[in-house]
Amino acid sequence: MHPANLFCFLFSALLCAAPNSQQTASQKDATVRVKVGLVQTDVMVFDKQGRFVPDLKKDQFRLFLDGKEQPIEFFEMISAGSPHDEQVWAKTETRANVITKPPTASTQNPGRTLLFFIDDWHMSSDSVMRARIAMSSLIETSVSSKDRVAIFAAFGQLGSAQELVSDKAVLLARLEKFNYLSPGVEDLSWPPMTDSQALLIEQKDEDAITFFVGAFLRKNIRVLPPRPDGEIRDAIDAIKRKAAAIAQLSCGISERSLAALRNLIGAVQELPGRKLVFFLSDGFSLHPQRGDIVSRIGTVTTAAARAGIVVYTLDTRGLVVGLPDAKRPSMPDPTAFQARTVFHEVSAPMDALNALAADTGGRFLKDTNALDAAMIKTLEEVSRYYLLAWHFDPGSVKPGKWSSIRVTLKDRSGLRVNLRNGYLDLSQLVKEKKKSASLLRNTGGDS
Repeated sequence: MHPANLFCFLFSALLCAAPNSQQTASQKDATVRVKVGLVQTDVMVFDKQGRFVPDLKKDQFRLFLDGKEQPIEFFEMISAGSPHDEQVWAKTETRANVITKPPTASTQNPGRTLLFFIDDWHMSSDSVMRARIAMSSLIETSVSSKDRVAIFAAFGQLGSAQELVSDKAVLLARLEKFNYLSPGVEDLSWPPMTDSQALLIEQKDEDAITFFVGAFLRKNIRVLPPRPDGEIRDAIDAIKRKAAAIAQLSCGISERSLAALRNLIGAVQELPGRKLVFFLSDGFSLHPQRGDIVSRIGTVTTAAARAGIVVYTLDTRGLVVGLPDAKRPSMPDPTAFQARTVFHEVSAPMDALNALAADTGGRFLKDTNALDAAMIKTLEEVSRYYLLAWHFDPGSVKPGKWSSIRVTLKDRSGLRVNLRNGYLDLSQLVKEKKKSASLLRNTGGDS
């Protein structure tokens, strides 16, 4: 195995190696292809039990672009699972034990592009251990020789140069280098305050402010007086400054994680086919009153949609019950504030993970200590799909306009149709096709 190359060289090489009918067409054919665009949309169909439906035909699908039905020119079912996935599918579909068969013309196996993104800015030492075990199990169980896999860390501890490989030994060796590095937001002063508690204070939650003022003064304060004296006013100001500082630190760390994810999306956006990202994290608060994190998540999810990337987020805290952390100093709580805000303490860090998954067509995997099983099950679900190809007129496309794509089924009620991405910027496809045609002309028309 050669040493890892920089992203730009690696991904350029992969693109050149990927089959592309435009690169082998004549110059005349390339010009025609620019005038008449062909788009491929991948679709998953599940029954009421959440099982993939593998027996559908082309004439059962209807595809709509901006509400107008488009003829489906090409149809194929793709099966890109590992031998483990094939065995699971065989049992699910009540067939006898089936050994993986060579792919047929209607069920090709192009493999999968699978990217692990470890948000080590937001992971406890326990979560790091759980994540390593889960990823190792997934690699051992579900990665096949056709898959292309890479592992990245937001903190940068795994380096910025990576290869997409299918060699399990290489992947497991890289995973061994992943260690606990950063506590994220950790308040060591008195009274200790969490990120989600700082969020409540910035949102002017009276119970939160009363609780922390009492802890700060080490007094039994149940209700803040309408006209607080100087000591209490000073304590309120101190608590608000503390919350603002924690919120600012939290946002800064979250921005680093999101920037690293955005860089990864930019590096792999030109790779062909479907791309799946597992985002592993303990989560982080959005702090919507500051605005920066919410807008940055929007930037990331928009980039993922353009690049054909689906993000599945995984809460590496496992099953969170909301009990007090034994590592944190206990504080008197005469107002029962901590007991009342258990749900907020658990759910606030999940908001960002939920947004990243939902806005890219993925799913948020939470409330489980079996992280490996959750990821393995997810790969099983997304590794079979129908590929629908349809034409559009590039001359009618407006630059920067997102077109809505909807797929329905005829005569099959009760089935759920999932699109990887329900919106598409067709002007980007026109640009790419013109670039490919220009390349062919410059190289003499044949390659």
